[in-house]
Amino acid sequence: MAKKSFNLFPAFYFSLLLLTFSQLCSSHDTDNDYEYEPEDFSSDDDFYVDEYSENRVFFTIEALLGGKTLEHVTFDNGETDSIHAGSGVYFALGAAHLEIDNRLYVDIKGGILFDAVTAENTVGDKSILSFTRYPIDIFSHAWIGRHIIGGGISYHLDPTFTSDRTNHSADYNDALGVYAEYLYHFTGTGTALGLKYLMIKYKNKDSGEIANGNGLGITFNQMF
Repeated sequence: MAKKSFNLFPAFYFSLLLLTFSQLCSSHDTDNDYEYEPEDFSSDDDFYVDEYSENRVFFTIEALLGGKTLEHVTFDNGETDSIHAGSGVYFALGAAHLEIDNRLYVDIKGGILFDAVTAENTVGDKSILSFTRYPIDIFSHAWIGRHIIGGGISYHLDPTFTSDRTNHSADYNDALGVYAEYLYHFTGTGTALGLKYLMIKYKNKDSGEIANGNGLGITFNQMF
């Protein structure tokens, strides 16, 4: 009955790549049009301290892949799709405080992490698989020139899986995980792009079954 599926990840990965490319072009143009004062830098690749105040706000977009398969779907045309406990797109807002000679950020952020697969049949009926959770992250970053290394804890509220296709749903206990990430900061833009690895497990409230929610992906961070 199902003739096609739609997954969030190709669109979001492509959007992040386009956004990164635009930032690179913007950074290149800025470098050509702006003459930096020598006293603002300790080296060409050093962190531009005067660009930031002690307290900043930022938003984050992440795309993660991995974890246990929560449900596997086989369509009538033979194609398959699935949804995983470690996959999803994460939108978050946060605040950061600069510490220790302008080289360490202490951050907190929160938002929504979700994944969805949509199936549509020949008469337009749709079935949706989704896994949603609401993370709160507390973490820190160390700046080494334009390189940013950090990590912290991630507390996921109300993890919920639903499937319109099978009328199946599952609620999981709130979960605590840890993560590490590396980002590259584009000086003069407030933009950072990098890799993230999250380690977390979700426990089903009814069955007690543990779902591995580990995920690896890309992260985009814009500071203001």
